[in-house]
Amino acid sequence: MITKEQEHQIELYLNSKKLTAQILAEVKDHFISQISHLMLSENLSFPEAFLKTKISWKNELEMVNADFLSFKKVARIERVILQQRFRKITVFSFIFATASICMMFLNTDVFFTVQIVLLGSLAILLGYSFIAKKMKFSNYIAMSFHPLLLRNLLFGVLIFAFGSFITAENWKIMDMNVSKFLSVYSLAVQLQLLYFNSKKINVLV
Repeated sequence: MITKEQEHQIELYLNSKKLTAQILAEVKDHFISQISHLMLSENLSFPEAFLKTKISWKNELEMVNADFLSFKKVARIERVILQQRFRKITVFSFIFATASICMMFLNTDVFFTVQIVLLGSLAILLGYSFIAKKMKFSNYIAMSFHPLLLRNLLFGVLIFAFGSFITAENWKIMDMNVSKFLSVYSLAVQLQLLYFNSKKINVLV
């Protein structure tokens, strides 16, 4: 049976790994269950069972970079969840931006409307985040260097670098479409980051 003091020691250790509340609660339950099992099945003391449990979780709780474009350290288990979340944001933004470009070829006004709706939604969500104190202005500035937005910038640089090998006439047409695609993609990413942040879901904002 784990005492309150022992449970507090487990919490202190897990807090040092900077886990989000949801992950911390889940990992804490696993720790308590595993330590209790070791104390009963192997007749170990709490310190011995705690140490053995920490060793078994060493890989999952190792502090690593949250993303290859981020210097922020998170536990590996948190990084796996973050990367899954980032992939969903990226895929949705890519599909949305692609659909917007396709609509532009059918009707330019529709694409213009999409941009206005995105900018309006971003302004509303940003205003809500500031008013509800879910985000500080410094956090918003830092969001400009978010890994997902940096990837977008890197992708844009590579595309425009490739454009130097294309004839000026063809590139002029491609340049406009690529710029519009990247702008919609970036707005879609920012909207999702703000939304998840308002829901207190970790997206490195």
